[in-house]
Amino acid sequence: MANIKSKIKRIGTNEKSRVRNLAVKSELKSKVRSVREAVTAKDKNKALDAYRKASQKLDIAVSKGVIHKNQAANRKSKLVKKLKTILESAELNKPVEKAPKKAAPTKKTASTKKAAPKKATTKKAVAKKTAPAAKSTVAKSSTSKPANSKTTAAGKAASKKVVTKKTAAKKTNSK
Repeated sequence: MANIKSKIKRIGTNEKSRVRNLAVKSELKSKVRSVREAVTAKDKNKALDAYRKASQKLDIAVSKGVIHKNQAANRKSKLVKKLKTILESAELNKPVEKAPKKAAPTKKTASTKKAAPKKATTKKAVAKKTAPAAKSTVAKSSTSKPANSKTTAAGKAASKKVVTKKTAAKKTNSK
């Protein structure tokens, strides 16, 4: 048994995920088995229904990371081969019913965006433009280390102006 607290927690979470994965894999096996049984019984409707449910469960297992996407694709392929023995290909090509997707956010095209004038967005460029007098006072200081523009009051004010200009530009672009 591990002595480190994080390792003990990791062992616990691994055990929980192992048990959960076992349950999901067992459910997958039973769904696939129901498709095979329906095909051997030559029941078209039941086989098609079972295939759709199995396909959904396989997709969910892939999204949860229980099985690899290629394994799911291989299993679906085998099921389709078996289904083709009793069904016409037209019925198989129907898409599996899924929940409706949310509407995608509308993207602004270049024609709808307003062209904003170019502004200096870097802190150094803004500091150079807004506080030339502050830099001269910093250069005259007698400290041995070179002064950082962020540590001076003028530098802090300049950096605040950069932030406000950026947020103002974002607000105008979003409208």
